[in-house]
Amino acid sequence: MKLEMKSIKHSAFASEETYCYEGYVYIDGKKSIYVSNDGKGGSDRQYTEDRVPMSIIREVDEWCKKNLPKWKMSSDGDVAEEYDTTFEMWCSNQVTKFLRRKELKRDLNKCVIFFEGDELMECRYKVKKLSGVHFNHFKIKNKDVKIILNEMPFEDAFKLYDEFLNKVV
Repeated sequence: MKLEMKSIKHSAFASEETYCYEGYVYIDGKKSIYVSNDGKGGSDRQYTEDRVPMSIIREVDEWCKKNLPKWKMSSDGDVAEEYDTTFEMWCSNQVTKFLRRKELKRDLNKCVIFFEGDELMECRYKVKKLSGVHFNHFKIKNKDVKIILNEMPFEDAFKLYDEFLNKVV
């Protein structure tokens, strides 16, 4: 089963305890489920599209639990407990990726983003948009830096960025 979330709309000001968002989930390329959350901490609302049986929501949830990696969380410093990735958790993760993509695209225009060892770093310039002059200046001052996200294809840069942020969180 191939799941994709598209047409994501996010409202930062309305997001309190959870994301306030809406979007459509495509299953194997077919628009199948509308999902949304009001951002107040409650569960997602999930509705199937016309001619898609309601049972698909349960099927997708079971598929997520069986096929996606489990995640761990500890509360108050206790031993981390392991949980299944549910369809709702998958949806939340898609919104997180959507927001990270927007953030990275914006920041790649404003600053040089690079790895120094295992740390993600940025070098900001007081300009609206970086140019080749800024990159040349950065490279001259930082000859030991090998990984500069600005110089990579966006999908490769996003993968490194997202993996780093997932380790931190």
